[in-house]
Amino acid sequence: MGVLELLIMTLLIQNSLQLNIERSVYDTFTPFVRFSRFWTRSTFRTWLFDIPKAQSENKIQPQIDETVPFSCPLNNTRSPERPTNVNKLRPGDIDVIGAMGDSLTAGFGLLATNLVSVLFENRGLSFSGGGDKTWRNYLTLPNILKEFNPNLQGFSTGNSYTFEKESNLNVAEGGAVSDNTPYMAQMLANRIKLDPKVNIKLDWKMITYFIGGNDFCWDMCFRSNPESIVDKHRNNLIEALRILRDNLPRTLVNVINAPSIEIIANIPNKPPICYITHSAECPCIFGLGYQNYQPMFTDIMRKWQKVEQEVVDMDEFDTDDFSVVLQPFTLNYIVPDLSHMSVDCFHPSQKGTAQAANSLWNNLLEPVGKKSTRETNLFSNFKCPTAKNPFLFTRRNSEIST
Repeated sequence: MGVLELLIMTLLIQNSLQLNIERSVYDTFTPFVRFSRFWTRSTFRTWLFDIPKAQSENKIQPQIDETVPFSCPLNNTRSPERPTNVNKLRPGDIDVIGAMGDSLTAGFGLLATNLVSVLFENRGLSFSGGGDKTWRNYLTLPNILKEFNPNLQGFSTGNSYTFEKESNLNVAEGGAVSDNTPYMAQMLANRIKLDPKVNIKLDWKMITYFIGGNDFCWDMCFRSNPESIVDKHRNNLIEALRILRDNLPRTLVNVINAPSIEIIANIPNKPPICYITHSAECPCIFGLGYQNYQPMFTDIMRKWQKVEQEVVDMDEFDTDDFSVVLQPFTLNYIVPDLSHMSVDCFHPSQKGTAQAANSLWNNLLEPVGKKSTRETNLFSNFKCPTAKNPFLFTRRNSEIST
């Protein structure tokens, strides 16, 4: 049944690209995915999620003892009164967390120890949207923010698809492409509006947007004009951000640059299976028939990243209660070794996604124009708010920061 899911996921990606409409990746195949997932998970649960084996393979972050204090002081990290301006947000002021994107945000294979389990979404461990346990077990952005505000709402839990309640406000979908993000933005806005635990007018929301891998891997090489994906992404990103802005007051949006797929190619000491899975999961970059096009594809990926900066800098996305900030830690990201990758050598392991969470958190506390474009070694550099710079950085408050 795991093979069936692999075939379905391939069809999901192809179907989404071919129809070229804004919708859920799962619209056509939801009944099949529900059945195959339920049958496989209930029958082979222990085999699918062998955490001791993942730990023995160094795929899971170090577990932090309860006697070790959190890295940041927690006094004065929530404002005495709710801020009315997005440029005055402290970490503890974030009441609601949401995420949108593809399999990297959905949590594909974070605990995988075999290729079948890569297809399962460990959504509760997602670096930008997951909230299983605490930062001591699984470092994620929500688990960091829960230290500053224990009443944080919206994070995903468990191993869930986006149509299951445990996904909460993490609406990322495996196989998603840029075309799907306006639909995701509307779905996310609708979920927030219908959530009785959220005061849409008063609660401050943080949403993380991260998309591009499937566009690079499955779309650009099948187009007569591969570069056309860049303009499409510009339009999709603008539309998605407008939907969020027009529906969600008091919102701070993180746009994470889509990394160049070259970072996967440059992982050292890859075993032979990695070359097979890379070709299967990302034919545009690793397929033998497209090797002569790689310089052009690299240029397209860089243009995609530039477009993200241009859209984020648009004045319409910089108001008193809505701001969009580019978080560029992925621009020059380096995967140090295979312990940071899942068994398919393509998706990250839990350890790898914890490093991404650490890197994203640091970006939030770095001024615009001075943000790191590299990964942060897990727990070795963990930034904290200071008396001088207590706020999450936006374009406006970065201008007055020193």
